[in-house]
Amino acid sequence: MRRIGKTAAALAILSAMCLSGCSQAQPGAEDTSSPSLVTPSPSPIQSETPTPPDPMDEVYPVDTQEDAAKILEQAYEGLVQELTFRFAQEDLSLQDRSILLQNASNQVLSVRPELKYAYALECADGAEGTVCKISYMPYKLGYPDGVPEGAVEIHNLAELVAAADNALGAEEIPIVIRDPELLVDDMQRALQQAGYSYVVYTLNSDATAICASPGVSETMEQNLEAVQEVQRLAKETAEKILTDTMDDEEKLRAIYGFIVENTTYDYRYYQAPDTMPYESRTAFGPLQNGTAICGGFSWAFRMLCEEAGIPCWNVTGTGAGEEHMWNCALIDGAYRYFDTTWDAGRADESQWRYFARTEEEISQDHFWGVGQQELIHALTQQ
Repeated sequence: MRRIGKTAAALAILSAMCLSGCSQAQPGAEDTSSPSLVTPSPSPIQSETPTPPDPMDEVYPVDTQEDAAKILEQAYEGLVQELTFRFAQEDLSLQDRSILLQNASNQVLSVRPELKYAYALECADGAEGTVCKISYMPYKLGYPDGVPEGAVEIHNLAELVAAADNALGAEEIPIVIRDPELLVDDMQRALQQAGYSYVVYTLNSDATAICASPGVSETMEQNLEAVQEVQRLAKETAEKILTDTMDDEEKLRAIYGFIVENTTYDYRYYQAPDTMPYESRTAFGPLQNGTAICGGFSWAFRMLCEEAGIPCWNVTGTGAGEEHMWNCALIDGAYRYFDTTWDAGRADESQWRYFARTEEEISQDHFWGVGQQELIHALTQQ
């Protein structure tokens, strides 16, 4: 099993989720009636018996990288596991041919990211030309070699997030993905919802495991201690502001009110970013320090919803020209959008402008990050 270590790419994922800039601007927005959020169409029917690939047993001539890309795209679509290429330039070394084919593969996947289940190429000299063996993530092939021992079954993106958060402390979590239609990029984005902004989760190279790496502190143990502390704070806060007699809407109002009344925006983000503590980017900011940027506001809202038993997700995108983060949570049987950052300081509920907004309403001044709209739709239909 291949593992993903503590890489710059993994840290970039965390930055995109909650560590980057966030907007504290509060553009005006009039309240309107809240029509029901359109329910996305259901996921494709799951299948564990993929269609056998069409053979591509010809010898394919290659003059350019574009020639190879066209053939590889066709092969990836059909899950073809071996191809033979004949290069017009016969004196090319195997290394040069391998580089050309790898560049062609990268070209295909940059344009067709839905094909990223083709994750590796291995080239060798053959009797008729350059033999290219293609490795596919086994969830696309029905796990022909069997599933990893003790693997957590994953049927949808929400279960993928839960698998990560339920195994906090594990550096590698074996999984078996039961929906072959899930896309690699969607799964990677979904994993940004896990880890409470202290642990970075990514799929390993063949999607047979979720791998964890430290998000901010040097060691995983330090990050886990931070997670445990922020979970304790969320539990204590929930016990103070929520009661068993409250319905979900009352709980959401109590959570929203607590955050906007007790949290100020941490302007060190603009004025002296080097002096701003990392805590302002996490739920620790609102729950302990009373100051945060948008990532902290959003994580605090989500963790308090978690304590209340209310489904809630983080949403990343832009607002007022800057990177921003807000929430989507279930209220009265429908998912609505909440932005505590842009309502900070408004103690009077009648002045709240971003409590339980519909998708149409929130989209007037909040703009989706790459793949976020599709991700939230997928998470909220499960």
